[in-house]
Amino acid sequence: MSQLRKDPFGPGWVIISPERGIEPSDFGSVRSKAKTSPLSPGNEKLFGQERQALRPQHSSVGSPDWQIRVVDMPQALLSPKDFLVSEEGPFIAASSSGYQELIIEHPDARMTLENMPKEHLRQVIKIYRDRLAFLGSRPGIEHVQLSRNAGQVAGAHYDHPHANLLALPVKNRWLEEELETANDYYEKSHSCVFCDVIRAELKRKERLISHNKHFLAITPYASKTPFETWIFPAQHSSSFATLATNVIDDLADLMKAVLHSINSVLDYPPYNMVLHTLPNEANDRYHWHIELLPRLTRQAGFDWSTGFYVNPTPPEDAARFLKEALMMQGV
Repeated sequence: MSQLRKDPFGPGWVIISPERGIEPSDFGSVRSKAKTSPLSPGNEKLFGQERQALRPQHSSVGSPDWQIRVVDMPQALLSPKDFLVSEEGPFIAASSSGYQELIIEHPDARMTLENMPKEHLRQVIKIYRDRLAFLGSRPGIEHVQLSRNAGQVAGAHYDHPHANLLALPVKNRWLEEELETANDYYEKSHSCVFCDVIRAELKRKERLISHNKHFLAITPYASKTPFETWIFPAQHSSSFATLATNVIDDLADLMKAVLHSINSVLDYPPYNMVLHTLPNEANDRYHWHIELLPRLTRQAGFDWSTGFYVNPTPPEDAARFLKEALMMQGV
């Protein structure tokens, strides 16, 4: 039976509709990858200024012996210039001010996030944190965003492991809706809605995929898409930029486990990974989190016209499939 579910983190509602009967076997993807790409070592001159890199101690900037590399986004839509706003009646425009960076996560184009050696993924996460902290501290920046697009269907520009980093002088609509909802909840209950959901999910376990000392992964109660998965820090934290180095191993372990289980159940689907975080400031009402969104369905006219997402896979079923995959992996 279909069910309307209110999103605890935003103003919207979702229709959970298992009658549509979509099973994991309905999904699949192409796993073959090219051996090289424009992001591979040797192509350093094709890209903008190198902002940060992990390479041998005596290596020089721009040399091809890097392990992780951060460069200015090619053909960036934004640039670090003054943010000038103009108004003409009801119409408001502004200069395309901001920062865009490309994090090339591994020299091997065929590598995937979940198959990276743990120490390498640990360094990738540290660079995520450091770049977000740096850009979030730039004057005038209101929003920082990290995203990964895996597969062409998910919008990946390169067939190579990479992440996109964005810093803007304006706020993000989706994060602002989450923050507004969190503020309303706090005023009524005097507690963080994210922390309360985490406690409830750890107790109920029906949507809990996996957890360790510092992080947990769930399929959200009002999942907008099949097998949508969120990763939270177990303790309250509003900014990824303040991530403690001594917990990064646990985050790497959980990310690898969750992605392996998604690949096992859904046959390597294209997916988007998005980090929702405040730039740097502490906030006792908001909780940073990572959203993993396998690209399995498309929005139709009903979704666009009503503003409702229709999810054919109940999150409880998705969590069960993913937990079973983890058990088969011995995780």
